[in-house]
Amino acid sequence: MTRYTTPIEIKKEVLREYIRANPTCTCVTIERDTKIKIERIHLSLKQAYQEAGIELTRRRSIKRTEEEQKRAAIAFLQDHPTATITQIMKDTGVCIPRVYGSIIRLYQSAGINYPIRKKAHGVADPVVAQRCYTYEKKIIQILTTIGQVKPKVRISTGIVDCLFLYKNKMIVVEIKDFRGTKNITMTQIKQLLLYMRTLQCYNGFLICPKESFPKRKNSRNIYINPFLIKILSEEDLKGL
Repeated sequence: MTRYTTPIEIKKEVLREYIRANPTCTCVTIERDTKIKIERIHLSLKQAYQEAGIELTRRRSIKRTEEEQKRAAIAFLQDHPTATITQIMKDTGVCIPRVYGSIIRLYQSAGINYPIRKKAHGVADPVVAQRCYTYEKKIIQILTTIGQVKPKVRISTGIVDCLFLYKNKMIVVEIKDFRGTKNITMTQIKQLLLYMRTLQCYNGFLICPKESFPKRKNSRNIYINPFLIKILSEEDLKGL
């Protein structure tokens, strides 16, 4: 019998046995039944299938069904009843407007009263959340035409909008759809820097509309030894 000496090796073997026994499983069913998060052990579900010696065909969809997405959103909301639509979508990876139509319908499905929010820290508006989601999706689509993209990467310090592999260089990407008078500040830069340090990745992109660039001149290239952060617009990406 093979002996496994580290927790990672043990979890890999559990995943191999589970996938062999359940060759149509998804990330959701794996985590539900084994309590193991795929992204902490493998780069993707495809890699996990390969290690198990099982071919991942198109019929074995990596994507969750709509019902699985609804359950994930409801479960998250029941655990975090004051969460905003942005928080729900960022933590669950579920597009609430597409799956439910509106945040209010999700609250109704979860059996929770929709809270009336104050405007102290921005507007809790489903329309704004949908706009942010659309902008983020658009930026990721542009990045996929330039290099390789892995969206919504969960790490110990949060969820990275995406990892971007470009010219053999891994780049941590955060996307901010700031509008009006709101500009990129050290708060967003520190958040990205935290993700870069966690991943030991030395290059980062902070992508936002041009009007949201930092107010200080010459502040779009930030070097904090040994980390380099570039603040870019959609137009800048097209010129890479």
